[in-house]
Amino acid sequence: MTGKPSLFGEREESFSDLWLFIIVATTILAILINLAAFKSGTAAVAANLLYIPIVLAAYWYPRWGVTYAIGVSALFIAVAAFVTGGEIAQLTASFVTCLVVIGVAAVVSSLAIHMRRNEMKYRGIFNHSEAGIGLVNNSDRMIKEVNRRFAEMLGYTPSDLESQIFYRVWADDADRDRFFQRLSSQGHVENLETRFVTSAGATKWVLLSAGMLPDDQFVCNVVDITARKEAEEALIIKDHAIRSSLNAIAIMDLDFSINYVNHSLVSMMGFPEGHELSGTLFWNYVAFPQGIDGIKETLSRRGSWLGEILLYKADRTPLYVMLWINLVKNDTGNPVCFMTSFIDITDRKQMETVKRKALEQIEKNIEQFAILGDHIRNPLAVIVGLSSLAPGDVTDKIILQAREIDRIITQLDMGWIESEKVREFIKRYYMVGVQEMGEAGGA
Repeated sequence: MTGKPSLFGEREESFSDLWLFIIVATTILAILINLAAFKSGTAAVAANLLYIPIVLAAYWYPRWGVTYAIGVSALFIAVAAFVTGGEIAQLTASFVTCLVVIGVAAVVSSLAIHMRRNEMKYRGIFNHSEAGIGLVNNSDRMIKEVNRRFAEMLGYTPSDLESQIFYRVWADDADRDRFFQRLSSQGHVENLETRFVTSAGATKWVLLSAGMLPDDQFVCNVVDITARKEAEEALIIKDHAIRSSLNAIAIMDLDFSINYVNHSLVSMMGFPEGHELSGTLFWNYVAFPQGIDGIKETLSRRGSWLGEILLYKADRTPLYVMLWINLVKNDTGNPVCFMTSFIDITDRKQMETVKRKALEQIEKNIEQFAILGDHIRNPLAVIVGLSSLAPGDVTDKIILQAREIDRIITQLDMGWIESEKVREFIKRYYMVGVQEMGEAGGA
């Protein structure tokens, strides 16, 4: 049959032809028996035989059931009129019988159409459902019927699975036994996560529900959840990696409200084990709120920010961190949260402070050296001048010692110049005094 199927197009053609033959044969037989009955005077009983072909026709061909009943009724009245010679009483009784027959045909046709429409509706749900559906005989556990999705899920065709034992699709015997135990005791099983074996020998996670039906059968509803289980396992692995990471990590909502922190961040912030930071605003821990607007602006423009920032720990002591905030987007490109990483650089900042103070002390010492040299040379010049008034070789000895002092001062001046070079070296290669906290920009 081609083209759009009829309402009952799913019936096998052989059955349609068989029932057409039966209907025609019983109709002819009923008319012949009624013909003989009219002659013998037993027409009242024989007329009931008309119900057989009419009911069959109305059931198997409901669209034509009433029409067929009218045709058979007209033929019946014609036979009655021919045999009885138009007797009014007999024709009236035959007419009433025909009205009843037509009424029965109308009722049966209506019920048949309604029943078969429901049958086709549920057949359509069965065949085209994205969930796998199977019908299993409970007594011998044999699969009677499966839809396309059930078969494809396991790598078979529907015909491959039909008349196969239901046990063969299970991967876990314990799950299978628990399924049948619950089905036997409760009459239904809902949302059982188990594994089925495919035709290639692989396993698939499925969500299985089942319920008992009449005639000792049960229907199974199977949904492939392999991708979900793999995603759950991947999330478990990632969650464990984040929770156990030595790096401090936090996940924040788009309003910067914390909804997850790992153990490293809790410990870094100085909170006790198990302390809950979720639900608090991240900016509450920032020491200099005036820099928050700049961070937000960089995030909105670039989607990430990298820099040094000062936070307050649980006891309000300062915590210097290298902070990286990254905007996370979903598959459609819409932002969903912020992923934040923290690196504690407090020790480094404290070391920079020590180096900075040391450099400042060096600079002070250099200045003191320069001033001290001038202060020594001034009285030394006075001493040399006064020594010229002394007699004999005393003057020469004083001048000789004065020159020695001047040489030493000159060496100190050279040391001062070298100290200047050391100071510049420290600034350049040890980054002392070059970058203050909060000067790092977003990246």
